[in-house]
Amino acid sequence: MIKLAIDMGSSMTKIYRADTNSGIVLAEPSCVAVVTGEQIKAIGKEAKSLIGKTAEFTSIVYPVYEGEIVNMRLAEAMLKEFLSRIDVKASALRRAQVLFSVPCGISEKALADYVALTEECGLRKVWFVEQPYLTALGAGAIISDTDPVFCLDIGGGVSNAAVISEDGIIAGISMNVGGNNMDANIISRIASNSELLVGALTAEKIKNEICSLSPSALGSVVAEGSSTKTCQPAAVPVQAADLTECLRVYINKVVEYAIEVLRTLPAEVAATVNRNGVLLSGGVMKIPYVPQYIGSMLGMRYRMSEEPQFSTVLGGGVLLRDKVLLNKFAKNRAE
Repeated sequence: MIKLAIDMGSSMTKIYRADTNSGIVLAEPSCVAVVTGEQIKAIGKEAKSLIGKTAEFTSIVYPVYEGEIVNMRLAEAMLKEFLSRIDVKASALRRAQVLFSVPCGISEKALADYVALTEECGLRKVWFVEQPYLTALGAGAIISDTDPVFCLDIGGGVSNAAVISEDGIIAGISMNVGGNNMDANIISRIASNSELLVGALTAEKIKNEICSLSPSALGSVVAEGSSTKTCQPAAVPVQAADLTECLRVYINKVVEYAIEVLRTLPAEVAATVNRNGVLLSGGVMKIPYVPQYIGSMLGMRYRMSEEPQFSTVLGGGVLLRDKVLLNKFAKNRAE
C-alpha cells in the first residue's frame, strides 16, 4: 500500500514515500502561475522560475499562505500535479495512506480546509499531525512522557515553537514569521542602501549565498536589478554585513515567542528542557551562525539534523511506520 507524508508549506511542498526505500520523492515550490485569474500556466518550480518575469496578465499565486489554504482550487490543482509527478496514479489514491503536516495549534476551520482538500484530491485514508511532533521525529528525537522535547522550526511563511511529550503538546505556538519576511526585508534594504530594486528570487538567492548572523559577517555578491533612480537595468555589490539585520529582526521575533512558550512550562518540564536544550529545524537554520545565535538568545544548547529543511517530512515518514504513535498524535484519522 502506498504511504505518503506531505509537508505542504507556504514556500515548499515536500513529499516522502514511506512504503518503499525512495525517501523524499518531491521538493518543489508551493506556487502556481495563473493567466487572467483562471487558466493555470505552470506549477511548482516552473511557476517559481516565472516570478518577476511575467506579463501583467499572469500572476504567481501561493495557494497555502501562513499555514492555511487560501485558494482551494489552486491548492487542489497543485497537489494533484505533485502527486502525478511522483507517479502516484489517481486510481491508487483512494487506497493510499497519507499523512499531512499542519501548523501547531491549527484552528478547526483551517483543519477543515485541509480535510476538504484531501477529499477533492481523492484521498481517503488521511491523518493530520501538528508539525512539532514530526520535526522531533525527523531529527531523531525520542518522544516520551518523561523526557519532553523543545522544538523550534522556522519555515518560509510559518514558524512553530513547542514543547511536546508523548501525551501531547505541553505548550506551543505557531507564528506567521519566516524566511519570506527576511527576503522582503533584503529587498527593502538593498533598495535603501544601493538604490537598486531586486526581485524576490534574487533576494532569496542572496540570503542563501552570503547572509550570516556572524558578528563579523563577510562575503559579497553582485546584485542585479533595476535602478530606483533611472529605472534602467543595473548591478551593485552587496555586502553580507549590510544584510545581517534583515535576518536578525525576524529571528529575534521568533525567539521572543519561543521564550513566551518556555515561560508557561511547569517547573519540572522547564528543568528537563533546560537540560536537553532546543531542537532546531527549517531551512533558515542552514544560514551560518543562525543556530548558534538562537542557542545564545535562549541560553541553552541546540541540536539539529544534517538537513533541517527536511525534518518535518522525514518525521512524517517515521510516523507512518509507527501506527501506535500515529494514532496518538493525529488530530483526526480516516479509517
